[in-house]
Amino acid sequence: MAADPVLEYWAEILRRTPVSPDIMDQWKRLLDHGIDAWSRALSEVMATEEFAQLLGTSIEQWLAAQAPVTGNPTQLTTLAAQLSRLEERLRQLEDRLESSRASTAGAASARTPRGRGRRRRAA
Repeated sequence: MAADPVLEYWAEILRRTPVSPDIMDQWKRLLDHGIDAWSRALSEVMATEEFAQLLGTSIEQWLAAQAPVTGNPTQLTTLAAQLSRLEERLRQLEDRLESSRASTAGAASARTPRGRGRRRRAA
């Protein structure tokens, strides 16, 4: 297993210079070195044909997955209108159900004499 270049660089810095109050400068140099190392490594990988093919395939799959959603604005508008109509219809049904419950409860209370409670079933 190859050693980590960032850790090697940090170890080299500590061997060459003692830890001092300018530790933040040393830390910044370490971070800069790490960023440079990653940049070089990623640049090498992204320059390969395999990476280009993988990226192309990923983009094609992403676009294919997005097409049904973004490909047809007219279809989205139609779907939004249908949802709106369904929501309105649902509100109407809920209102009817609520008024039906209220009228049923009102009719039931009108039939029950106020002085008497519910009739009990004979056992």
